[in-house]
Formats: sequence, C-alpha cells, structure tokens
Amino acid sequence: MASKTYYGRCGTCRYCDLSSGYTFCYSTSFRCTRNNYSVKADEKPCNRYECDRSRSPEIIARYDK
Repeated sequence: MASKTYYGRCGTCRYCDLSSGYTFCYSTSFRCTRNNYSVKADEKPCNRYECDRSRSPEIIARYDK
C-alpha cells in the first residue's frame, strides 16, 4: 500500500477539524469548519485553503485511519 501525502492537501488546512474524524468503509472523513462539509485529509483543497504550519504529516496520519 502506498503512503499518503498530505502536503498541500485538506489535512494541512487550518479549517480541517481532525478531531471530528469518522471512518466508514475503511475511509476516514473530517469536517471542514469553513465550508461545513466532509473532506478527506489527502484530498485536493478548495480555493479557501489556508495552511496550518503546525500540522506535520505524522500528526495528520495519526487521525487518518
């Protein structure tokens, strides 16, 4: 299985609430607090993306199951 990359993706956005993660059919989704819908941590970001530099790929991977 290839490892996921989170660089420049929804998981590194400050509006992605990693604590809201829920897993369904082996896929974890998170709530976007700005747009109020579900996103994947490794999904392409929307045009409102704002990087949260305090999030490392290791932190995101811990929440992304």
